[in-house]
Amino acid sequence: MKRWIVAGCAALVVSGTMADVTPSQEEPTKTAVIDMGPGCRIRLQVPQKAGHGGMPPESGARGRGGITVENPLNLKRNTYIEPFYLRFYCHDADPEALSESAPLRYDAPSQTWQKEMQKLYGLYTDPDPSFKRQLDRAVRIYEMKSVNAAGFAFTLDDVIGDERGRLRYFRYCLFRGPKAICGQTDVGLLVDIRRNPKHDLTPYALKILRSIEFIDEAATPSSVASQPATR
Repeated sequence: MKRWIVAGCAALVVSGTMADVTPSQEEPTKTAVIDMGPGCRIRLQVPQKAGHGGMPPESGARGRGGITVENPLNLKRNTYIEPFYLRFYCHDADPEALSESAPLRYDAPSQTWQKEMQKLYGLYTDPDPSFKRQLDRAVRIYEMKSVNAAGFAFTLDDVIGDERGRLRYFRYCLFRGPKAICGQTDVGLLVDIRRNPKHDLTPYALKILRSIEFIDEAATPSSVASQPATR
């Protein structure tokens, strides 16, 4: 399968034993300001333990930024736990281009994003009806509205490959005026999610993204974190 949705994302490490999830509690948060250049300066609520940072465009490269959260589920595991990343890239606001490879489309009458599975079917050679149904179940669309922006978000589950390593991928875009911020990440191993739904980090990511506020003023040096969010 073409991993067009998660280029550059690292796979989570598979543990031989199932990790425990601590009882859910209201996680302390802080306000972060991420500066990715004109039109792509944002303020958002992130976990207190999160690292965050941004980089305006340089030498023709687009602005980028993101957050990093170590062990967001407070898992109890002896093996290495991959941090959780939310990456952001600054784009010109072109919904058609930014959703070109995504299994969804914008429905103007209802002003919502809806599934468009033909894009996904086209990645496979003559998929049969049963496999198409499997693909359809693998995609979930989420309403994406933040403080002063709107866009799309969806998850896509792996449907082929070793079941022990299949992931749930998450892609998102928020549009405001002439600019958009988009990104992608993985939100959990499907085998872990099936055992305990709390291992699905989709709600965790959505809560952070829905707190985003595009801001017009330049961020001050003291409000931009020093910790890099990308590897």
